[in-house]
Amino acid sequence: MMKTRVLFLIAVCLFLSGSSVQKMTGIIPVRKPVGYYHPKPEPSLHDLTWQTWFQGTFQQKLTENLEDHVGFRGSLIRLHNECDYHLFGITHAEGFIEGKNRYFFEEDYILEYLGRYFIGADILDTKLQKLSETCRDLQKAGVHFVLVMEPGKASFYPEYIPDRYHPEIRTQSNYDYISSRVRELGIPMVDLNHYFLELKDTSRYTLFPRYGMHWSIYGSVLAMDSLLRYIETVSETDLPDLTHPGIEVSDVPRSTDADILGLLNLFTRLPREPLAYPVVNIDRTKSRKLSVLVIADSYQVNINPYFSGSFFQHQEYWYYNSKLYPHIFDSRNPVYIDKRDLQKKLREFDVILLMVSEINLHCGFWNFADEAYAAFHPGHRDPPWVPYQNSILNDREWFRFVVAKAKERQIPLGEAIIRDAKYMYNLKK
Repeated sequence: MMKTRVLFLIAVCLFLSGSSVQKMTGIIPVRKPVGYYHPKPEPSLHDLTWQTWFQGTFQQKLTENLEDHVGFRGSLIRLHNECDYHLFGITHAEGFIEGKNRYFFEEDYILEYLGRYFIGADILDTKLQKLSETCRDLQKAGVHFVLVMEPGKASFYPEYIPDRYHPEIRTQSNYDYISSRVRELGIPMVDLNHYFLELKDTSRYTLFPRYGMHWSIYGSVLAMDSLLRYIETVSETDLPDLTHPGIEVSDVPRSTDADILGLLNLFTRLPREPLAYPVVNIDRTKSRKLSVLVIADSYQVNINPYFSGSFFQHQEYWYYNSKLYPHIFDSRNPVYIDKRDLQKKLREFDVILLMVSEINLHCGFWNFADEAYAAFHPGHRDPPWVPYQNSILNDREWFRFVVAKAKERQIPLGEAIIRDAKYMYNLKK
């Protein structure tokens, strides 16, 4: 017994000393955890004062900073995640869950598809009416506006949604309402969500990868091909031809085809699936004539390298109607969109694509409908609480808080959003 205790103590000391050696020398390479993570500063004695010592704040801060910079930290995180996942089925990628048959979802996809995020007819009608008016204003200026409904993984794979979400209880969703009202209002629309569902049983290759949160690379090429043909039709312009004469099939995922898998931070490799990667050829002999604005979420990241510089004379990508691509990848120096004289800026394009995936339909088009309508109708004034309403729709943490409040009070989500917006306005008056 005594020998066992001694051996255990020696093992612990070796581990602790090894951790310190690795931290100081980096002699053993350790992969950093994947995901959105901002480590705390290195431990420092600069904050040590009599006051911070006796209040205990220095000790607490030092402990937190040491935890973020301990040796083998990345490996320890993966070991912890590995045990939790394989022993208890727990994933440590915030906002992501494992569905049936190891299909992973971002949870908001499921809640959006099931109708739990339906923001109500009143809010959506206001946004869509503005979008309809803006569409007509742009058409008068010779600009073609198109709303593109990108697909969602939950609506594509409802059979893999975990039973605890009760997928059999589905109510009206934002997609259901918007897709119906858009047709009534005459807003030009390309419904890629419907298109993907039509291809589901006949596609030879995966359109939504098991470990990915976006459409597959293969699916994005199909989507791009459909959009290009639509743009050619509405603009009566012959664009450079896109062909994909060959397909590379690999079980090693590329680009975003396993973006959820990376966030799990595991040691072991989960079972792979064959994925298709089209060999894309672009006929660059044809002239590029159009100027195109794409206002979109992260789904556009997959197809933007092809769009940009290949088919159009000029293209801009407004990421979430906020930042200018490709500067979105530089967290220190992002470039925000200059929206001064927005009407003039919008009129400079030949085609405007507003592309929204199912997971973001509750965001109200990221304020684009409000901003564009105001640009063409400067005399219009929204109710004073509308800016707070838009903040709720576009702040995920605030939105989820209101969703929980609406459920607790058993009132429609749209009503809860408007109540909170009016409350915040009155509070700030």
